[in-house]
Parts: sequence; C-alpha cells; structure tokens
Amino acid sequence: MKAFQFIRARTSTEAAEHLADQKNARLHGGGCDLLDRMKERVEEPDVLVSLCDAQDLGAIRIEEDGGIWIGARVTLAQLAENDACKRFLPTLSEAAGHAASPQLRHRATIAGNLAQHTRCGYYRHASFPCLKRGGDSCPVRAAGGVQDTAGIFGNAACASAHPSSVAPVLGALDAEVVVRDAKGVRFVPFEDFWAQPAPGRATDTILKDGEVIEAVRLPARDSKQFVGYAEIRQRKAFDWALVSCAVRYETDGDGKISTSRAWFGSLAPTPLRAAKAEAALAGQVCTDAAAAKAGAAFLADATPLEGTTFKVQLAKVALKRALAAARERA
Repeated sequence: MKAFQFIRARTSTEAAEHLADQKNARLHGGGCDLLDRMKERVEEPDVLVSLCDAQDLGAIRIEEDGGIWIGARVTLAQLAENDACKRFLPTLSEAAGHAASPQLRHRATIAGNLAQHTRCGYYRHASFPCLKRGGDSCPVRAAGGVQDTAGIFGNAACASAHPSSVAPVLGALDAEVVVRDAKGVRFVPFEDFWAQPAPGRATDTILKDGEVIEAVRLPARDSKQFVGYAEIRQRKAFDWALVSCAVRYETDGDGKISTSRAWFGSLAPTPLRAAKAEAALAGQVCTDAAAAKAGAAFLADATPLEGTTFKVQLAKVALKRALAAARERA
C-alpha cells in the first residue's frame, strides 16, 4: 500500500471542504472496501479524508413528519440491532444483519455499503484489464471469463453486479440519499443515485469529486405497507448474495395490490428496480401465482451470460420469497 496523508474531519461539511481542497483524495468511512482496493493498488490516493470523528453522522433519528434519518456513519450492526429500526424498518434490519460477518458489520457503514465498488475479481486485481479501470472491454464477457457472480441486466459493456444487501430495501422504501459538498446539500432520489458503467469510471454512483453521503432518509408512510426481503447466497455467512430482492406493496379495499416497489441486488452493475414486475403485480392479490407472473415479466428482459443463466431462476425465486415474506410480516 502506498503511503498517504490521513485527515480527520469532524463534520460532513468539513470533509467535503477537504476533498475539494486536496488532489487525489478519497473519503474514508469504515474503510472495509477502500482499504482493500488500496492494498491491491487498484486505487492509490495521496490523501484520505476520514469521517471517523464526525459524530453527527452516526445517529438514527425519527423526524417530526415521521420520516427516518440514518446518518452516513451508522454501521450495519447498528441497523440490525437498533430498536427504532427493528420496530419501524424490520426489513432493513434483516438485510443489514445478513451482510458479511459480525466483525465487518460493526465496521461497515450504510454509506460505504451503498458506495462500495464492485466485488468483481477482475476489477479488484490490477494485473487484469478492466473497463472500470480504463480498459477497452470487460474480461468477464470474454471466452473463459469467470462469470458466476456477474450481472444479467445492463451487462453489455460491463458485467459486474452491485453487491449491496441494504440497497434493494432502501429502493423499495423510496429512500433519498442526502449528498453534501462544500457549497451545500442536495437530496437525491434513490433511483437517480446510480450511474451506469463507463470506461475508467470505477464508482457506480453519481457522486462527483468533493461530494459526501451525509445520510439516507426514508419518508413517512401514511398507509399500511407490506415489506419483505429475500436473498440467495452460496454460504450463510461472510458471503455476498447471488441475488437479493426487496419488495413493498400496499393494497386497496379488496386486498389487491394498488402500488408496489420491487428492487434487486446482484443482478446488474447497480441496484435494479423491477418496473415490469411492479406493473404485473398491479391489481393482483399477493399470491405465489402473482409472484410467478411478475417474475416472468421482469426476467423476460434478462441477458445472462453463459455462466449466469442460473441467476434467472434464482431471481424468480427471490421475488417469490420476498413477496411471501411481506405477506407473512403483515
């Protein structure tokens, strides 16, 4: 690992100012992802601006309008164990509690989990060419490429798959990402927070140089909602999901789905909203048959590689299980 300067920021504003002033600087939260990349020399920043001392970013609070504010430094362990989260956001607590291992959950932050880079082995080893690191093409797509964890949507240029466990839940709950720079703050709808792969662009978010995730905000809900989460992985611990899915739906007076959200993780370079699944669920009673219909509508557009055809069926199963979990949680 290359030597670097370490700056401790006390607030998100101070961190944004340091990032704007420094050249070749990176933001440091829990460091679970960033330090791995630095050790492999995939990234070699001259300066790390740390949020470790930014106490204002470590809180979970319920706002006056009933919305929930989750500071950027809140760890996955806090999300899994916090009483307010378990009461008002049980699905988010569940997803956070499944992630990684207990040791990592106590270090990894919600902001870092969203902003983490792909876990693709080609990206994470500097000896391999990679589109995200400025290469001409994606080696996963080449003959003989390792494809078992690759994406099956949006994979024409880059076949990486976003690994966040909490992102599908935040998407299903219509979260906003609070982004701060040296000039001020803006609220970014969750669906607009993501950027598609491009040569030389390592991040999967729309964050620009000098911008900091300050918090994630979840809106208040006036009507009863059903929320569920499911993931399928090779191992039960210390592994990333092959497919994850979160759903939220509301029903009318006849018990039929009036509005819904369905989001997937590990299927595309960014967390993926399944709009066609939502459309197929509209006006249906939440049954396994309705789930199968929605899954078929969504997966009809999948473009799996030779080594990821199995993910099509896994995604259908994950959606079915997430809807069943939502139905049973009521």
